[in-house]
Amino acid sequence: MGKFAHIMTRFGAAAAAVILALGSAGFAQAADHPRLVSVNASKCSMCHAKLTRGAKVIHAPVEDDCTSCHDVSVTKEGTTVELSAPEPDLCVMCHDGMEAAAAGDLEAPHAPVTDSCLTCHQPHAGENEHLLIAAGKDLCLECHDADDLKTSHAVPVSRASCTSCHNPHGSSAAGMLIGNVVHAPFADGSCEGCHRVGRGTKIRLRLEGATLCYACHSDLEEEFSTGSVHTAVSNGDCIGCHNPHMADQPKMLLGEGSALCFSCHEDIKAKVEGDGAHAAVEDGCDGCHDPHRSDEPFQLLDEATNLCLMCHDAEDEDLRAKHLGADLDSVSCVGCHDPHGSSEEHLLADGSIHAPFIDDCETCHEGSAGAIMEDGGKGLCFACHSDIEEEIAAAAVPHDAIEMGECVDCHNPHASSQPTLLRSPGGTVCTTCHEDQAPGPEEISHGVIDWFGCQSCHAPHGGKNDHLLKEAGNGLCTGCHLSGTVKADADGVLELPGGLVVPPSKVKQLKLVDLDSTQSKNHPIPNHPVSGWPTGEGRSKVPKSFGQISCLSCHVPHTAGSKELFAFGAKTSFELCMDCHPK
Repeated sequence: MGKFAHIMTRFGAAAAAVILALGSAGFAQAADHPRLVSVNASKCSMCHAKLTRGAKVIHAPVEDDCTSCHDVSVTKEGTTVELSAPEPDLCVMCHDGMEAAAAGDLEAPHAPVTDSCLTCHQPHAGENEHLLIAAGKDLCLECHDADDLKTSHAVPVSRASCTSCHNPHGSSAAGMLIGNVVHAPFADGSCEGCHRVGRGTKIRLRLEGATLCYACHSDLEEEFSTGSVHTAVSNGDCIGCHNPHMADQPKMLLGEGSALCFSCHEDIKAKVEGDGAHAAVEDGCDGCHDPHRSDEPFQLLDEATNLCLMCHDAEDEDLRAKHLGADLDSVSCVGCHDPHGSSEEHLLADGSIHAPFIDDCETCHEGSAGAIMEDGGKGLCFACHSDIEEEIAAAAVPHDAIEMGECVDCHNPHASSQPTLLRSPGGTVCTTCHEDQAPGPEEISHGVIDWFGCQSCHAPHGGKNDHLLKEAGNGLCTGCHLSGTVKADADGVLELPGGLVVPPSKVKQLKLVDLDSTQSKNHPIPNHPVSGWPTGEGRSKVPKSFGQISCLSCHVPHTAGSKELFAFGAKTSFELCMDCHPK
């Protein structure tokens, strides 16, 4: 029975009901059933093949073993076939979540369920999912009058599926609603508070995105406008986490606990479900993060170190000894440890680990965390990284940060979740100094910055071109965006110049352009120049004083108010064109 119960659970409650008709759909009782030689040797399908012939959906026990639902006994007097249990007990033997529904013990029971499962389901096989006797709302309309539904619903629902709001087996909520937590306007039948009814059966939202939610929740609009705001919140995607009508979870959440977070944060899910998971994550993401906004980075509930010290004692002698006596109240734990999980011991961040940190602390320290080897700072780093020292010395355009600061301003000397021991992801290391290049409200960053960081285009230690660019002119842009030369491999992985590897999930987000063989025209329309001087001729009549044409004539390299990174603050291509080609 255990194996069959597992199969039945996959098919849902609909499958359970099918069993009940077996006694009335071809399986006669002892008086007129042919005598069987043996239950194990005989195949029911030899005589009852019509029960499943041509069916799209077949009840699992019909294919598996008829005796899962029927008791078959062979005696000298004949063969007896009967259901193993009466309806609905037979169904709930496998569908143990349906006992209350079948018994009518729910606060809002569904009459057909308490009467007979066969009211809605086929017993052996059928054309519809869950072996329903009719598809979708057509089944509901066999009992419910369509005109009555129009008057009982505040807005037209003829296009909707009944089960999107109602549980067909009954519910503990009024009206057989599928959620126990109901949005107040929905519970009051005030659908028109959020929806406006157009012609016929068309229904539209009165406002888009979070703007609609803030019409009632205006206090949240102001609260969610500052600090570290969850991306879903800043994008106005409230229904990405909340059901606008009802749900089984508090706050009308679409999922339970961390499972909802993992629907977007798959990389974190892999860490917290891996062998090196941080034990604290078992308590849920909200143990450290606020789901909406916070004054701390990453929506943390407090400073990162303070959160760690809620569980770890900074005065613990063994812990201090492992950190060479460092003052644990003042260090950044997440500078070396991954708070979610790691493949390394002690949750060390496994993005990159400094070799001496693993091998021997005394390579850099003299007995304690505070004692740095003689000739500390850059001199200590250059003792091993002489190639970087030479690169800096040879740079025609040096990076001021290196001349004015230390290597540890950008790099963690121990371990990091980022490549090359960077202290933070993306371009945030650079925007610590270059605040003017950070995205402002409602601005979008260049994708490569979010994916790989500013070092995708700039030489971080020093280079030969202005602004530390790795390549001058359009060549830097076409290296990633020129159609025909930028191609993914057989596995969908794309390798860009500089060893940047784009996974298949992001390849489709990369914008490509088609240019002529000289790479001088044909974007954004045929014959439009992308390099050289304007001619001042023809319909365009752009004066030479405009300057040489390049990718930067139309796009900004860092952040903009449009996903295409349009220049001049343009939000659309029309606005962009009008700056050079006014009517």
